[in-house]
Amino acid sequence: MRFAWIILVATLAACASIGGTTPTTRQFEAPMARVKPAFISTLSGMGMMISSLEVRGTREVLKARRGGSEVEIELEAVSRTATRAQVGARSGGLLYDDEAAARILRQAEKHLAGT
Repeated sequence: MRFAWIILVATLAACASIGGTTPTTRQFEAPMARVKPAFISTLSGMGMMISSLEVRGTREVLKARRGGSEVEIELEAVSRTATRAQVGARSGGLLYDDEAAARILRQAEKHLAGT
């Protein structure tokens, strides 16, 4: 029985090192009216189809898919000139793909710099 616990703990530790367990968050010094289009352009540029746009209280949630990958971006205006973005990207598994989320954030930042 003790051996089974050791294997379980080792397996969970290995899974945690493969991917993230929480979405990646970044704050942009730009209003929601500029940040949201930057993320929509980013997702479109990556060949992802926007599957839904939801309003949850003061937050807006963009969902997109491409093949087995799915992305959920939660945008929240923290002030008139700042927006928090939380990006969760998954590639068919339960864990978040931190590299994909970072890539999406970098691309959105480039779109914001170009506008």
